[in-house]
Amino acid sequence: MLKKNILPLFIALAILILSLADPGSFNKINLTHFPHADKVVHLIMYFTLMLSLIYGNRTLLLRFSNFIILSMIPLLYGITIEILQKYLTSNRSGELLDAVFDLIGILLAIPVWLLLNKLFSSFLK
Repeated sequence: MLKKNILPLFIALAILILSLADPGSFNKINLTHFPHADKVVHLIMYFTLMLSLIYGNRTLLLRFSNFIILSMIPLLYGITIEILQKYLTSNRSGELLDAVFDLIGILLAIPVWLLLNKLFSSFLK
């Protein structure tokens, strides 16, 4: 089980590091200079995390309800990180809207996976 989830674990670690890092270090990146860029980043990070979880556990996802159960992992992870930002950092603030965009990314990964699986099922087995 751990072997199948190495990629999601690395992605989760990267999300943790980026989420607890000083936000001033990201202001130097020109790609993030538009309104609500951080929300788009949240969506992309959690979309990627969920997609990697789905891929790693694809043989277990025989029913749609399993997707919903699997989605609880990155959702609870994202909420936990928001709480950590609020109480453990002085340069970050936990925001409910960030968790909402985490959830949007997580939920968006499910139909994208279903579509990719339908189109490329022979490659994704």
